[in-house]
Amino acid sequence: MKEIILFSFLSAVGATLVIQPNTSQFFWYESITLTCGEAGSPDGWLLKRNTSAHTSQMCNSDWGVSSSATRSSCVIKDAYPPDSGVYWCQSELGENSHSVNVTVTAGDVILKSPALPVTEGDAVTLLCAAKEVKSGKAAPDSSAKFYKDGVFLGNQSAGSVAFSKVSKSDEGFYSCELPVEGKSPQSWLAVQARAEPPPLVPMPRLVCAVLLFVLHVVMFTVCVSVHRHLAKARADSKKGASPER
Repeated sequence: MKEIILFSFLSAVGATLVIQPNTSQFFWYESITLTCGEAGSPDGWLLKRNTSAHTSQMCNSDWGVSSSATRSSCVIKDAYPPDSGVYWCQSELGENSHSVNVTVTAGDVILKSPALPVTEGDAVTLLCAAKEVKSGKAAPDSSAKFYKDGVFLGNQSAGSVAFSKVSKSDEGFYSCELPVEGKSPQSWLAVQARAEPPPLVPMPRLVCAVLLFVLHVVMFTVCVSVHRHLAKARADSKKGASPER
């Protein structure tokens, strides 16, 4: 079966799409859980997907079980290759979250790679896994070849590639190959920049800002006090100038 790779250019806004387990490749009959939102606040968001056969499809009995009345989460109990596609969250106003690419293969090898973006500096491990016929679960192989963007990276005796501190240059399409079972589909490893803390204000500039603020407060207080005294003086002078009856 030919590998299906789908892309979605969706704006990242309020909701977050969470996938469990956090991997982009699955074997037949594996379970996948997708949820919109964090900390149990998915109100107003719908889980949708694009596949080779359907566009903007919501979770339904044909392919998943919705675990909430709002259809903000979905469990695919027995995944099939037609479930391969792009999944995302959409609000009632048409706003979209980031998207997640999911590949369900009928083959014997998958690459366990994070489906969600990783952050620069994080430790990331890519695992080449073979399907065990008896249990139907993925198990790591002792030796594997790894590829990035179609280019051979090398043999790994442990069946995995580890990045102690992943960088933007590590972003790309990865796949692996086992000697007997064959090659996995390829998956995109997304690396996002680490959020930089706001720059610190230099001490002299901070002191000047504080002094200016204090000066403005003092000037305002003085102006208010002078205005009150002048108003009181005018009132007293008018009262003194009034003729007695």
